[in-house]
Amino acid sequence: MGKVKSAIITALFVAAVAVLAFFATVSFGLPGGVDTYNSFVANIHLGADLTGNAYATLYPEGVISTADYQLVANDEENSDSEVYAEKYLERGGAYVSKDKLGYTYVDGNYVEPAEGDKTESEFKASIKHDAEVLLKRLGDKGYSSYSVLVGDEGFSIKVSLPTNFSYVEYKESQNTYSSDNLADQISAINVLSYSGEISLRDSNTYDGSNSVVSVIKHDFKSFFSGASALTRGGSSWILINLNDYGFEKLNEALGNYGGSETTAYFYIGETCLGLSVTIADGIADKTLAFQPSNMTASAVQDVAILLNSAIAGNEISNVYNDEAENSGTNVIATTSKFGAYAPVYLFAALLAIVVAAIIGPSVKYKKLGLVNALSVLIYALAMVTAIMLIDIQVTIAGAFAAILGLALLLFSNIVSFEAIRKETLTGRTIQASVKLGYKKTVFAVLDIHVLLLVIAVMLALIGVGEVAAFGFISLIGVIASYVLHWFTRFMWFVTSSPARDKFKFCGFAREVEDDED
Repeated sequence: MGKVKSAIITALFVAAVAVLAFFATVSFGLPGGVDTYNSFVANIHLGADLTGNAYATLYPEGVISTADYQLVANDEENSDSEVYAEKYLERGGAYVSKDKLGYTYVDGNYVEPAEGDKTESEFKASIKHDAEVLLKRLGDKGYSSYSVLVGDEGFSIKVSLPTNFSYVEYKESQNTYSSDNLADQISAINVLSYSGEISLRDSNTYDGSNSVVSVIKHDFKSFFSGASALTRGGSSWILINLNDYGFEKLNEALGNYGGSETTAYFYIGETCLGLSVTIADGIADKTLAFQPSNMTASAVQDVAILLNSAIAGNEISNVYNDEAENSGTNVIATTSKFGAYAPVYLFAALLAIVVAAIIGPSVKYKKLGLVNALSVLIYALAMVTAIMLIDIQVTIAGAFAAILGLALLLFSNIVSFEAIRKETLTGRTIQASVKLGYKKTVFAVLDIHVLLLVIAVMLALIGVGEVAAFGFISLIGVIASYVLHWFTRFMWFVTSSPARDKFKFCGFAREVEDDED
């Protein structure tokens, strides 16, 4: 390859890397001084170990927090204070309505439950079941970490989620916690704790509405094979899939409803989801697609998970955090256990590792080390871009997975470089040494990549939470490492072609023994 072609190809690659590096790492104000461009790095969502957790306590209907109880019971001017004192009993850190504990209300007084009454234990068992269902639903959200525990002696559910902040949101929200992501977490807790079965009703208000499919005596959830969320180009859809049986029976039910133009709405329990079909039109396709204009992508995912859970028969039995009784869901957000600057420290550590991965080989392999440096930079930028686009929540473990991928790339390159060095010591030309060196290491490099690829796929598909995130990031890293290993081979050919002394280009010393007299 000639000097001109070599210079053009090298310049194009370097320019592309420089532009991508700028947008990936630099945030800046836009003209006008109002909006700001946030870099790829600043937009990556971070796990709880970097930006903290969001905590919420869910109280079923009939249970209130100590704070809510005291707010009324201790207020002598509140007309309900005596009612609260009579109606509730303390259990752990909450107050429970006596009727949930087996008391009966007779002639204006509460009568204690009979010996052996199971009302209280059955109520606690239903809360435990609801916690298990909620845990499954949150597992489908793809959080890096989360927990659902039964608290207050079995009368409440305590939920912990990562705040899911990107660094720029975390920095702006340390004091107020008012970011959209935290609002998404609150929404997720509320939506995924909806109780009841899936139904289709003829009004978007539950009171006075009628079931559209009640004319056919079949279990409505058996009509469906599942639901999913789809996001493309900034728009999100909820897809509800009918099975063959459901497609036939739903059209039959809609036809039997009278052929009116009434709109039918999907419900979970008594909650309208805002997804509707026109009864007179019937169903033309087995996939019902809805594009809610008032939902974020996260909220669309929540509704799809909720529908999937209800279709599978995993239903929550109690109503939680009733606005009228418990003032809704209160979420407390905390900073990272590693401190408010944990994301900064992690970024600094990763940057130091990338710099070391560039400097070390450059010192040993001279200009060839710069070729390796280009691969390292592309690897780092590819990881940042892929993680941002796929929206993987990065934790310290996820960052470690990215480092492992970088180490794999360095190992692959150095193994090949050293194999080539050995070939040059036998007296071969640099071109012959390169071909033979890569040929001798190709299977070793391929084997280790395939092995790690299989492990990464297993972790990504089988694992949950942080394990799954670790697997996905490892998968990206292994693929990037293998591709860039051969990219290094190509760029070596491109950049070394104009060099007169290719041994010096590589930092190799060719030993030539003098002939004996």
